[in-house]
Amino acid sequence: MHHFAYTPRSLTIALALAACELPTKLGNLSGTDTDEQAGTTLDATDGETSAGTTAATTDNVSDTWLTSTSMFDPSETTAGPIPETTDGPVPIDCLELGEADCEASGCMAYYGSAYEFPGCTSGLLFLGCSDPKDCEHDQHTFCREGTDEAYELIETTCEPPGYVQCEPPGVAFCDSCESLTEAECLAEPAECQPIYGAPHIETNGSVCADYTDMQFLICQANGGACPPFVPVVCDPDNPEQPYDSPSGCIPAGWVECGERGVSGCD
Repeated sequence: MHHFAYTPRSLTIALALAACELPTKLGNLSGTDTDEQAGTTLDATDGETSAGTTAATTDNVSDTWLTSTSMFDPSETTAGPIPETTDGPVPIDCLELGEADCEASGCMAYYGSAYEFPGCTSGLLFLGCSDPKDCEHDQHTFCREGTDEAYELIETTCEPPGYVQCEPPGVAFCDSCESLTEAECLAEPAECQPIYGAPHIETNGSVCADYTDMQFLICQANGGACPPFVPVVCDPDNPEQPYDSPSGCIPAGWVECGERGVSGCD
């Protein structure tokens, strides 16, 4: 009786001890056991350690890193091909050169004399630079495009950059008339014209223009008809003496001044 009663009790204790070991084994599988923290890895299928497998995996990772395309390769670049450099001098753009560099660079320089126009400059002037050309040595007139400027080129028939061949404007060369006396100016009717003025004087307490004493003011290039009104003009060197200019022309280098519409002296 006592023997049969003792046996089931022993079986119950054995089953209880077996049940206590199960969470420990499951805990090892979940990676929470202290053995895993020490570096031991269990196989997911049979619970055996896989230290050899871990070492192999590490070797594979190392090999993969060594062969990765993310590693820097000096032969690979994203900057594109390096442009090739060429030896030899850089081509010269003659059109951009000034007088000092034009002929020195083997280019062709153009020179001409200006016909009379407002703001002109006398003498032989540099007009531009271009690539060398085969030109005849002759005398031609060229006009700057979009302006009233005209120049006579003596040594070439080729057009300077920005100029076109044109007819001579029928006026004197720049500043060629201003130096002439009255008699010399009258001797050049085709190119020069004399400008006369009636001086303003004070008489009987009032100012009038003395047309009986017309004075030679200047000789200037014959540029055609002057405006149809009588300006009052002054020499900048003598601004206190105004003149009526009955031709309507304002002498080159002179300025308008005084009161216009002054009556003539009796």
